[in-house]
Amino acid sequence: MPDIGCFFASQFVACSKDDVAPVKLEKQAFEDLRVDVRAEITNPTREAEAIRLVVILEQDLANLRAKVTARKNRVRELNANYDTSRVDFDTFLVGVEAEVRGNKPRIAKTHTRAMESAIKTIQSI
Repeated sequence: MPDIGCFFASQFVACSKDDVAPVKLEKQAFEDLRVDVRAEITNPTREAEAIRLVVILEQDLANLRAKVTARKNRVRELNANYDTSRVDFDTFLVGVEAEVRGNKPRIAKTHTRAMESAIKTIQSI
């Protein structure tokens, strides 16, 4: 029988059985990206800035992963408690939705800054 927590959480978080392999692959992908940046960008200042942006992106993804894990764990806790009401689930999901909506402007602002920085770097090469 499928995990009902994953059913509810699938609206906001990803449910997976093995989070270790993707984390290792992601870590290797970021290391490969840093190697490529060092190989391709000859200007030390631009290289340092590109590496800094890669590190920020890597940290942002790690933070996102931690939030998703916490949400997934909370859904499992709610699901495991026989006395959890539909209201409890709905309250949790409304909170997650509000958090996601609240993050959208920040993401858009960051995305814009990152894109502008990337465009300037590419144009200057």
